[in-house]
Amino acid sequence: MDHFETVRRKKDGALLEISLTISPVRNADGTIIGVSKIARDITDRKRADAEIKRVNQDLEQFAFSASHDLQEPLRNIKIYSELLTRRYGDKFEGETLEFLGYLRAGATRMEILLRDLLAHTQVTSMQEIPEKADANEALARALEGLASAISEAGAQVTADLLPSVRVHHAHLQQLFQNLIGNAIKYCSNEPPQVRVTAKGQPGSWMFAVADNGIGIAPEYQEDVFGLFKRLHTSDQYSGTGIGLAICKRIVDRYHGRIWIESGPGQGSTFRFTLPG
Repeated sequence: MDHFETVRRKKDGALLEISLTISPVRNADGTIIGVSKIARDITDRKRADAEIKRVNQDLEQFAFSASHDLQEPLRNIKIYSELLTRRYGDKFEGETLEFLGYLRAGATRMEILLRDLLAHTQVTSMQEIPEKADANEALARALEGLASAISEAGAQVTADLLPSVRVHHAHLQQLFQNLIGNAIKYCSNEPPQVRVTAKGQPGSWMFAVADNGIGIAPEYQEDVFGLFKRLHTSDQYSGTGIGLAICKRIVDRYHGRIWIESGPGQGSTFRFTLPG
């Protein structure tokens, strides 16, 4: 059976988007004696898909522009609240100092939120898929970016020899940085232990980032990949709830999948597939 989409012109000159399925017709001996052809008009579906794509592109552009333009006024709020504290802190007391602290903390949190939102919208900006990216190099760069967090937590990150995959190097580095960063953040009472491995599959590689952290209950394992989804308050664990959404968006970009194997108090293993 063959299936493909094509365009046909009607008698009045209008164009139709057609989904065409062609199947062989066989006799009792298995010999092909004819062909069955089924054509379906998918014009409306194609128009709807194109409109959804256009709307999504408009939303992404709006999110990019808004998050970019909002960073400057937020920096001003943060800078001038810090200046007020430094210059007049000895004259302020009680609630005034407390309110200035809330102002700085809120501006800082919003800066981080906008930065992560920008990263989320920029995942699809690299259109051309490269020949290969060395996962060992991407992991090394990610660990450089996490050096302070690793040192402060006393974390140990180990890895097998990793393959090269057909993704953008920046995307692969972002995957490792987000997943390992989460493993360090959501640690148990023991120092974080993180291991990165990869296993070959037909046409792809399956990566795993395993930790000894607090774990995730099965009923929440799909939710954590949603945008702004958090299982804990910001008082318990810092973050914006965008990191895992970025991971899923990157993996989806390359037609892979990402999932969790975990349980409360059992640590977590994040697995994701990428084209080989």
